[in-house]
Amino acid sequence: MSRFALKIAALVVVTVVAAVAATAWLTLRETTRQVEKSVEVAWQELEEVAQEVRLQGLLTGSWDGIDALLPPLAQRLGQRVRVVLTDGSVLADTQPGTSPRQSVAVQTRPDYVFSTEIGALIAIATYEAGLERGRCLRKVGSRVRVEQGSNNVPAFVTDDPVPAVCVPAAKGFTPSSNEFVCGNDKGCVMRTYGARFAELMPPPVLVQAGAVDQPQQAKVALLPILLSAGLVALLALVVSLLISRGALRPISALAASARRFGAGDLSGRVPEKGDLAELTRAFNAMAESLQRSREQQHNMIADIAHELRTPLANIRGYIEGVRDGVLPADDELYRSLYEEALLQQRLIDDLQDLALAESGSLVYHMSTVDLADLLSTYRAAGVVVDAPEPVVVHADHDRLRQVVGNLVTNAQRAGAFSVTLRCRAEGPWAVVEVADNGWGIAAGHLPHVFDRFWRADNARGRETGGRGLGLAIAREIITAHRGSISVASAVGVGTTFTVRLPLQGAPVA
Repeated sequence: MSRFALKIAALVVVTVVAAVAATAWLTLRETTRQVEKSVEVAWQELEEVAQEVRLQGLLTGSWDGIDALLPPLAQRLGQRVRVVLTDGSVLADTQPGTSPRQSVAVQTRPDYVFSTEIGALIAIATYEAGLERGRCLRKVGSRVRVEQGSNNVPAFVTDDPVPAVCVPAAKGFTPSSNEFVCGNDKGCVMRTYGARFAELMPPPVLVQAGAVDQPQQAKVALLPILLSAGLVALLALVVSLLISRGALRPISALAASARRFGAGDLSGRVPEKGDLAELTRAFNAMAESLQRSREQQHNMIADIAHELRTPLANIRGYIEGVRDGVLPADDELYRSLYEEALLQQRLIDDLQDLALAESGSLVYHMSTVDLADLLSTYRAAGVVVDAPEPVVVHADHDRLRQVVGNLVTNAQRAGAFSVTLRCRAEGPWAVVEVADNGWGIAAGHLPHVFDRFWRADNARGRETGGRGLGLAIAREIITAHRGSISVASAVGVGTTFTVRLPLQGAPVA
């Protein structure tokens, strides 16, 4: 055990011995239990108040008269109550001018689940009938509450006997032809009947309670707790100062470096020695990662600006040439402008695919895919497919075609006279290889092959060198399939990309 661990252990032992007798049972058991119960009761009471507010709004169809409802609710809750719209507009407040401490959302309008227009019409008619019944029950003094009815539409119910005056006559509902305005247009149904519900129901609000300067009441015996805690804190403070003065000195260096980080200086490092050597090593590794991430972000922004600048400059040059009369506005010019616009659109699409893939938001449509069949679609002059047996995986067919197509295109751009596609099963893995006899990639460049905007030869243009995003996208797609992609290459010999994917039904650790 290190000296630092011994020092901390001594500090913990002294503190625990002093604390167990004075505060362990009282604080940990009684205080925690009472505070948690108090908080739970407070939230439950606030939820009940919110339901009262919701019932009032639904029965009246608006928030008129909410001012008269809040004072008795605030008295029952024992603290201030405020009702605000979701945009922050205050409808009523029993203690204006202070910020609330708790907030509960009151949703008055249902999520629309109607698939047909007649279903929406029936739902509206059902709610109107229920609303009339609820208002009648409230008028005769019955206790009414709101529950979730069919189609997410609120229903007004009571446990009290229902007076005959509040029992509507049984009747069916058959919409007339002039009530049908949307047909099978679901969007029209949602808009039209959403507007109808908005006429019947008030907008959603927030019910807020308490104030930041109003302490939440918790029924706890504070005096014994405060006395015990004060004695323990004083003893712990004295002992800690004596023991930790030397033990915690390395933390000062970490704190100073962290403050420099907060100011934007990521170059500082902490000496990896002493009792906290392991912690400082982890801290320095984090600093390296943050600095590398910032550099990659700056490089990516610069690369995007560079990639967008060229097609925009070309388009601008063409337009200025036409404006100045240097170039004729003929079909060839329009074709050139169209090609530049397509190039820029492809770059933006690739950037969007990469951003979605890296964030895990790229949509995948998984199905059973035979890799041998997929590779066979690439048979052409200069492309050899070696896939004698079916190799089945559970994957997105189109995304895998995107990966293989990118690898084949890159091989052809790299001067390959022949590209060989192989497919086989190895244990629980499906292995796909794309090998070419092109120029090859230098060993120093291999670690950067899957970086954004990387090209083996920066002097090559987009038509021969691509946009430098395809391999980065391919890596993200394969990773999302729980697989891996790697590259091996030799200058003058060729390059081989290897993709590994889990076989369908095979357990993969």
